[in-house]
Amino acid sequence: MARPAGLVYAADETPPPLILLLSALQHVGVIAITLVYPIIIAREAGLSPKELLDVVSLSMFALGAATVLLSARSPISGANFLCPACYTAIYLGPSLFALRYGGLALVFGMTMVAGFTEIAIAPLLRRLRPMFPPEIAGLVIAVVGLSLAFLGARYSLGITSQHGIQPAYLAIAGSALATMIVLNIWTKGYTKLFCALIGMGVGFAASAMLGEFDMSVAIPPEGLEILRVPGFQHVSWRFDAVLIAPFLVAALASTLRLMGDVSTAQRLNDADWVRPSMRSLSGGVAGLGLASVFCGLVGVPGVNTSSQSMGLCSATGITSRALVYAIAIIYALMAFVPAVAVGFATMPPPVMGASLFFASLFIFTNGLQMMTARMLDSRKTIVIGTSFAMAVMADVYHDLFAGLPAVLQPVFGSSLVVGTVCAVLLNLVMRIGVRQRVSLRLAAGQIDREAVERFFSEQGARWAARRDIVNRATFGAVQVLEVLGDPPGGVEIEASFDEFNLEVRIRYVGTPLALPEHKPTPREIVANEDGERLLAGYLLRRSADRISSHTSGDRCEVHLHYDH
Repeated sequence: MARPAGLVYAADETPPPLILLLSALQHVGVIAITLVYPIIIAREAGLSPKELLDVVSLSMFALGAATVLLSARSPISGANFLCPACYTAIYLGPSLFALRYGGLALVFGMTMVAGFTEIAIAPLLRRLRPMFPPEIAGLVIAVVGLSLAFLGARYSLGITSQHGIQPAYLAIAGSALATMIVLNIWTKGYTKLFCALIGMGVGFAASAMLGEFDMSVAIPPEGLEILRVPGFQHVSWRFDAVLIAPFLVAALASTLRLMGDVSTAQRLNDADWVRPSMRSLSGGVAGLGLASVFCGLVGVPGVNTSSQSMGLCSATGITSRALVYAIAIIYALMAFVPAVAVGFATMPPPVMGASLFFASLFIFTNGLQMMTARMLDSRKTIVIGTSFAMAVMADVYHDLFAGLPAVLQPVFGSSLVVGTVCAVLLNLVMRIGVRQRVSLRLAAGQIDREAVERFFSEQGARWAARRDIVNRATFGAVQVLEVLGDPPGGVEIEASFDEFNLEVRIRYVGTPLALPEHKPTPREIVANEDGERLLAGYLLRRSADRISSHTSGDRCEVHLHYDH
């Protein structure tokens, strides 16, 4: 594991108390924007101002608990990286459908069903990995970033069905976003680390100056108490088989988004990162399931990992796992302060918009990096291109999709859900006809290095294998051929791939290839007729993750193994 250049505090490092507190507050501020989703559901349910505050308070408490379940490593759950929880648009469409169909009780009951689905997926994640390859997770992250950018732009400009662009909103969002960008790029130290928090502060100040910040609209008629235990009068549970399909789709989309976010967290902590840690991903999915079950129990919608926080970690270089507990404690304390709930319920839309847009820039780029790390042929290009286009269409033509039958709206009402479903289904279809085991026969006198390179390049793209692994396999195969020379019976190269391993077997008739574990001395190389072959065998052993040589009669086989 190598430390990335921009990493300030790694996962296992603890920042000084002041930096820890301010960093946690910065994440709380960015994540709190997603409280808009439970607020939307509560308002659609027609809850009173008092019950609305209960929902917001319980939502904050659930965020703290979910952050610990997702991030802190335990025997049953946790990704072991900083992966704060947030509310997500993934559950908004299914939840609104459930609300219209059977009220809040059905929303909370089916959220628990989604959570149990994620818990069931967690131990099977390794076997399901070929169905959900990293390029699909990268697509999900890119779609999340694009959706957040659209949402952030809408909030920043104040565009609604009744209003066009509002100049005051544009001024507030512009001042906040400009502050975040300037501090992130052209400053160092604390101002760079807390650029999002400072930018939000500038946005709040601008909102107050322009008369766009009014907390009185969410205060109950009887006023606010200093401290208050949130009530559970709105909480009950119902289950209905009609809602299973949309909530299962939401659970699958949430799982893929988590896989992308946890992979991003791993990559931010390791410059040599090449593949996701399945133990970390499985723990994260189990934590996500437990968090969703907890949310359903306390009467709030489902959660997911915060891609906004991943963008913030990328921007600031602070990925310390110690922030998990600081964030959880802050949310737990705020849940009992009604004034804080009112403050979040009345956060100025342009401040939300600027924060979302700033985080989306880093999220979208992280998703692109995950996708382009793989070799992609026309099949994978069609999968990613079509799914991405469908996701964009769901955002751009939202009103058109709203006219679809009610049973389809939970799927087509969310760009992330429709993009995820499209990607998974197309990936399964496009796998038809892709052989996982292929071979190349080179006749004697026709040993062609370019043919070998072309063979591995084409197969690597069909398999969507990582470029670096395919390049290593190509190098190893070419080096073996150069050592063997021109065997009289020709050479057969067989390659097989299963998402975790790339196996290369080279068969020929001739002398077995020696693969010394220790580097031959100059004397051994000069004195031995096969000295050059010994050195080449040693270098081959160094280039592959595992290598072996076998003989059966006069037939020989060199086996090269590469971890993927």
